[in-house]
Amino acid sequence: QRAAPTQTGIRSTVVIDRWECGCLAERGSRGGWLLVYGRRKTGKTWLLRRCYPWSIYATVTRSGECIWEERGREPGFIGLDECVKRTITLLRRSGGGVVVDEFQRMPVKYWDLLAQVSPESERGFVACGSSMGVVGRVFDKRSPLLGLFEAFHVDIASMPDTVTSLRRHGLPGVEAILWSVVVRDPWVLRHLSPEGTPWLLLSRHAASLVPVSRGLVGEVFLEEERQLTRIYDSVLEYLAMGYWRAADIAARLYSAGLSSSAHPGIATGVLGVLEQVGLVEKIPLWGTRRAKVYYKHRSALLSLLYRVASIVEETGREPDPQVILAGYGVELQFAIGELLAEHYGLRRAYSIRGTRDIDVVLLAKNNRPQWGYEVKIGHIRRREAASIAEWIRSQGIPRVGIVALKGGEKTPGVDELLDAEKIVELAEQLAAKKKEECITGRAV
Repeated sequence: QRAAPTQTGIRSTVVIDRWECGCLAERGSRGGWLLVYGRRKTGKTWLLRRCYPWSIYATVTRSGECIWEERGREPGFIGLDECVKRTITLLRRSGGGVVVDEFQRMPVKYWDLLAQVSPESERGFVACGSSMGVVGRVFDKRSPLLGLFEAFHVDIASMPDTVTSLRRHGLPGVEAILWSVVVRDPWVLRHLSPEGTPWLLLSRHAASLVPVSRGLVGEVFLEEERQLTRIYDSVLEYLAMGYWRAADIAARLYSAGLSSSAHPGIATGVLGVLEQVGLVEKIPLWGTRRAKVYYKHRSALLSLLYRVASIVEETGREPDPQVILAGYGVELQFAIGELLAEHYGLRRAYSIRGTRDIDVVLLAKNNRPQWGYEVKIGHIRRREAASIAEWIRSQGIPRVGIVALKGGEKTPGVDELLDAEKIVELAEQLAAKKKEECITGRAV
């Protein structure tokens, strides 16, 4: 989330103003112990350094040392024994907060020492873990730290925050929304500046971005103490290619010689691991025969890069932007669905009916559909809108909405027509609401 070269060579600073910032500031002001966790490169360190009121920032290294930094002074290396000793001493005093980053690297033997410190002191303590598994270990019934920490998950940036930030940066409504789909993964802002057509720029920079995405995935498994094997990487490729059903993924693994059986349970297990580390999410399916969930990449950026990875790595050529565009529409519909679900306080789902699908289905708590949406990057004509509305209603969904970023005509049977500017307006309202909840301490 810093300066990046643009197509014209001018450097432009883009900062995603995230709701998590206000929440971390509020949590820091009232002390207590916080476990901040999530997949690597979602912006945890950036948020803590910028938003949390720390006086000491310690980072545990892979070599078993500690980078010790006092606010306003140059950081330096100290041994891990000394790092833990200083941390405990400081936690027993009043004053600013203490952050220990890459907490999952700290040997468990030090946890017993930390557990002797009362988390009710005025000084706040943040343990930041760059893996999902650290949560299970900290909150395990045998953990000496059980009951001492409150968990705080840092996911990819929210759609409302990303859309709002890019709009304020000066992007037109359509571009702000399209770029938000991939800029939710904040690390990409180190490599390019969001301007123009995103699939063109992603194609142009694919040769440098694909290795970063591969490295990110490998780093995730390294931190989970797992060796990144071909099977995990292959599953991520299959998802990017559009295989979403566990049974189909299992069949692909078997035919590639990567598993001893085509049983869906094998793929379900792999997908579960990938979901745990924050790389995969499952979307509920409504009204889809013989399937209850739709598996996909959590990150649209990683999905699109995996989609073209083989082209880049095997041929060294710049991929056709149309290949990225083909996946962009799918990623856009899920991102818009996430925003609309938050707006209405409903649950996002998806529906596949034979050869047709409903891009966004919003479900009530009883799983009854409330809205069905079609999402389009461009403009929609009245006749097409009317046909879509008629079909969605025929599936038993009472209200129909259409999101056409470049607009459309009001159509009988369409309850809501949203263009880019209306989506931006919704995003701004949601972003402001979430930030207010953080200030008042009501946000999750």
